[in-house]
Amino acid sequence: MLAPADSTLATVPTFNALSDIYTSDLLKHAARFQLLTEAFIATYGFKPSFIVRAPGRVNIIGEHIDYCGFPVFPMAIVPDSLIAVRATREHRIRLANINPKYPSREFSCESGSSVTINNTTHEWTNYFKCGYKGAIEAIDCTNPQGMECLMDSSVPSSAGLSSSSAIVCCAVLATMKVNGRLLPKGDVVETAVASERYIGTNGGGMDQTTSIMSQSQSAVFIEFDPELKITPVKFPSTDPQITFVIANTLVVSDKAVTAPVCYNLRVVETRIG
Repeated sequence: MLAPADSTLATVPTFNALSDIYTSDLLKHAARFQLLTEAFIATYGFKPSFIVRAPGRVNIIGEHIDYCGFPVFPMAIVPDSLIAVRATREHRIRLANINPKYPSREFSCESGSSVTINNTTHEWTNYFKCGYKGAIEAIDCTNPQGMECLMDSSVPSSAGLSSSSAIVCCAVLATMKVNGRLLPKGDVVETAVASERYIGTNGGGMDQTTSIMSQSQSAVFIEFDPELKITPVKFPSTDPQITFVIANTLVVSDKAVTAPVCYNLRVVETRIG
């Protein structure tokens, strides 16, 4: 079957084999998924119904111009966020993390409007709440299902690889799937972009678009104006193969913390400049 000409109209794919997601190190990835499943059972007493995944991203060309509507040229990377999920009949969202650094939380899920996000506190679950709130509003769900969730991320936090957006994208996907309303990719992207602004950061759409729309072995040329347009760009075959080195300087930069005086100010300056 041919893919839709407009990739934004396609739905987010579901895979049953890790070889459909990763192209190498399959044993390592299989061990990680198995550990996540076992930890979910140990935490909640049941197997997860499914696992959502959203990769981080690295930008090649076009720094800090997406929020002005200019095109960018990023690509998704192998490090990703995973959230194992099981639907429940309770009106509660339970969140836990493989990494003991991040505490478990839970909150009521009677409606999207009832979810409060305290963006004055730097808390990992705020990003999940952003995605959850935005997804519930996007699908107009008045009686949302409860969820038990366990997260594992291999995207370094606050390292410029969009770890926060990966969490938001996972939360949007998990919430839509549990409530039976998985929208087309373009709508998922739009929801994730709007959702992350609940944290207090006036970001553009590059990170979420890359995480949702990227294809294997390709970068992606993203245009925002006059509407979202995605063009996968395959890397040419070379000998030796093209290699991208992503170096982590270990200098932490958290947009949610610095947004009022740094990130959001830059957004305003570029728009009026």
